Amino acid sequence: MHHVHITDGIVLAKRPVGEADTLQFVLTRELGLVRASARSTRVLRSKLRYGLEPLTAARYSFVRGRREWRLVQVAEPTNLFSAAAPEARAAAGRVSQLLLRLVHGQEPHERLYQDVADGFAALLTHDASATEVVLVLRVVAHLGYLPHTEALAPFVDGQFSVELSAQALQQRGLLVRAINKSLQATGL
Repeated sequence: MHHVHITDGIVLAKRPVGEADTLQFVLTRELGLVRASARSTRVLRSKLRYGLEPLTAARYSFVRGRREWRLVQVAEPTNLFSAAAPEARAAAGRVSQLLLRLVHGQEPHERLYQDVADGFAALLTHDASATEVVLVLRVVAHLGYLPHTEALAPFVDGQFSVELSAQALQQRGLLVRAINKSLQATGL
């Protein structure tokens, strides 16, 4: 019998597989980035279908198969950006694509998950452009691509807030240069 892993997660992307299945990319609290297959989720009667849309947060249940993870249950789904401004949705989509590009393998990283969840929530209430820059800076820092400097420390370590967004707007040039330099160093 297989062990069921239950964890909070955010769907970053999904891809169709075959006639009715999907391949889900879920950033989870305890398992890291999980690539899981979900059976018959493109069928209208599927119970999982609405919890597997990109940028949906929920409690996901996974089973480890011989070769891959299988997503077997979704509880309490919330589409984070269903009623959000287009700028916030676009920013969240860009952050999701960056995560898919930079996170390789399955490794738990609870602080990364928490910052992404908090950043997505802040995108809904704060300036989307400033929040996106801070969130990308934190993603790059958590993955080890950002050098630790005093100038960047307040943006990497603090809570998302209106004040932090205002500071990010003032320091945008510095933050974008640091992000670009770090992304160039990855070679991806």
